[in-house]
Amino acid sequence: MSGLPHYTNSQASIQLYEPVYLNLLEVIINTPAGVQQLPGLNGELILSQQVKSISGMAVDIQPSAPVEQFYKFATRRYAGGEPSTTDMDLTMEFEVNLNESNSMTVYKTLRQWSDLIYNPLTGAMGLKRDYVGSMVISIFNKQGDVFRRIRIPVCFISTPITALELDYDQGASIYSISIQWKCDYWEDLFL
Repeated sequence: MSGLPHYTNSQASIQLYEPVYLNLLEVIINTPAGVQQLPGLNGELILSQQVKSISGMAVDIQPSAPVEQFYKFATRRYAGGEPSTTDMDLTMEFEVNLNESNSMTVYKTLRQWSDLIYNPLTGAMGLKRDYVGSMVISIFNKQGDVFRRIRIPVCFISTPITALELDYDQGASIYSISIQWKCDYWEDLFL
């Protein structure tokens, strides 16, 4: 009988469908020309290697609130006439390590990028063409086959770098940086 809770009634079970794991991803962050980003193992850039989490990837957008029309006692509803938004705010958390030269490379890279927007030491403010970067987020299965790729050609840092909160009582906690990115638009590719 169909619909009974049995293994043979589940297409995902019978067809051996694989679940989508939220930790199988790769981020490639391309910094603006004025930022020097150090390569790590296999030529990957340090920022990409230190990403701990990504949130706010709201790429599935619908129009704003529905509109209604009335005819006598009947209501007709339509999707809104404009999208609710055309941009996206991403939040990424980075863990910070010291390299062999005792340098916080992730912090330094993000600080150089932030300084292109506004340098608190000099008061200099940059133009958008000088402080935008790009990124590509790839989501893959356990064998490394990419099934979804989100390409963000224009993005920039929009929040201050997380301050160092030093405290003897924190134990062995690791310094992490949470950054919010403003993304003007994106391309969502299903492969």
